[in-house]
Amino acid sequence: MDLLAIFYILNATLLLLHEIESAYEKEWEILKIPGNITFFLILHIPIILILFYGLLEIEKQSPQGLRLGIIMGIAGVIPFLVHKIFVKRKNHFNLLISNIIIYANVVTGIITIILSARLIA
Repeated sequence: MDLLAIFYILNATLLLLHEIESAYEKEWEILKIPGNITFFLILHIPIILILFYGLLEIEKQSPQGLRLGIIMGIAGVIPFLVHKIFVKRKNHFNLLISNIIIYANVVTGIITIILSARLIA
């Protein structure tokens, strides 16, 4: 397993942890996503499938896997952008563990983007 795969796994793990917390925080209400928990969960099915598929392709270092590495790296930065910059809520995503997950996800996301992009170039 190479460095890219390790950071992809770390990034994916942090993303999944954030999504678990998102269900607890009722993120569909914060972001005004219709359909409540049912639609929120259904929305995550393709996301999780792509996340796992991306790891298979990252291991092969295929062009598609490297592109998915960049996409998932960007996805690791999105929770920070949403919850710390654009849609800040005083009582949501502010626990110590929430902040650790969000800020660690930014780091792993950026590293995943860089490693994937270097292999594409």
